[in-house]
Amino acid sequence: MCDTSLATEKFTNTQKRIFAKNSDREPNEAQSIIHLPRMEYPKGSRLRTTYIEIPQATMTYEVFLSKPFHMWGAEMGVNEFGLCIGNEAVFTNLKIKKQNNGLTGMDLIRLALERCKSAKDGLFLITELLETYGQDACGGYENRSFFYHNSFIIADRTEGYILETADRYWVAKKIDTFYAISNGLTIGSDFEYSSTNLIDKLKGKNNKDFSFKDHFSDHFFTFMSHCKDRRKLHEKTAEKANKENEKYSIKQAMETLRTHSIDTDEFEPSSSSMKSLCLHATGPTTPNQTNGSLVVEWDTSETNQDPLRIFYTGTSTPCLSLFKPFFFGTKNFINSSSLVSNETYSETLWWLHESIARKSNFDYQSVRSILVPALTGLQESILNLSKENLSPQKKEETQWRFLKDHVNVLKKIDEELIEDKIGKNRWQNPLFQIYWSGQNRKLGIPFSE
Repeated sequence: MCDTSLATEKFTNTQKRIFAKNSDREPNEAQSIIHLPRMEYPKGSRLRTTYIEIPQATMTYEVFLSKPFHMWGAEMGVNEFGLCIGNEAVFTNLKIKKQNNGLTGMDLIRLALERCKSAKDGLFLITELLETYGQDACGGYENRSFFYHNSFIIADRTEGYILETADRYWVAKKIDTFYAISNGLTIGSDFEYSSTNLIDKLKGKNNKDFSFKDHFSDHFFTFMSHCKDRRKLHEKTAEKANKENEKYSIKQAMETLRTHSIDTDEFEPSSSSMKSLCLHATGPTTPNQTNGSLVVEWDTSETNQDPLRIFYTGTSTPCLSLFKPFFFGTKNFINSSSLVSNETYSETLWWLHESIARKSNFDYQSVRSILVPALTGLQESILNLSKENLSPQKKEETQWRFLKDHVNVLKKIDEELIEDKIGKNRWQNPLFQIYWSGQNRKLGIPFSE
């Protein structure tokens, strides 16, 4: 499950446009942050994606990706030209054979980012690959029966598109002001582009009566994902921030991604549901959590010399996370994720944070009261960077410094969170306790046993 949005200049009331996404995945599915340089390949080379081989391009562009650690593809990312893409699972009434002979939605994102310079090019490359290879590909980690189709928001400095698919059928339209997607088909008959096979399918019918979402949606799974509720919450939260501040900024985008379906001061993970944007896993009806978040800002003014701003968490639970900066033109993240160490998984940024996030499952307000104040000053310093044009050397120093500062805060607080400081709500929900005890047991994590 995921939530993705694009706010154009018409919505932000500035010369800036903002992409935001929460990537919701299985609790033990760590998300890696990787930075890959521009590469050249011999003609005729082959590329192994998550499940299948396809022809490799002779050149791939520099990319910044947030990806499930075990997959080739990415949940979201940006390339050196400012092309940004995020995807969502959508549930359709077309049967999937489950043969793993296609491309995942994550593969399609990475392929477009590595090969395209603009949103329109990305749209048409994804749809070409979709029609050629299909998307019969498992999107789960431990859940090997989790197959789905995909929708995408594809954006750059001047354009943005929503693309929705059902097997090899697809429709797309341009985003004018603000658009959010949350695991359901949303395009009716108002599409601007569509697949040829869809046109053939509709021959002899009145196209005005045809609705892509009504025709292809699996209504049960779309309802269970609470697509309408989360889209409405996303739009309502963004509109409220816009109205109160007169402008919609990266700060408001981050706060939107941190939103639960109830006020954060009253929130406890054990009462979380699929209606939240910042998702906390609770069990069978809400099996996923937000495992990574990304906010991208473009400045569309002609005079801006540094038009692209990228902020990532590299951690789960954005309500407890720090959005850190990344800059293209730097080298200190190349060929590595933003990991502290490659020796053990417990020393990575994602798992350092996860240790605290899992303690918060049993006493969220106590953990939040310790962690959030420790990150507030860092977050304000990072947001103030958007007002500066930094030199290449300063960018490298800056992105590494904030990563290390975040790691140091996490290490210090994790040591402080001992049993006598938290846990007062531990037995509030026995089913929740059983669920997380099972998740932690898989990883050998003793806390909450």
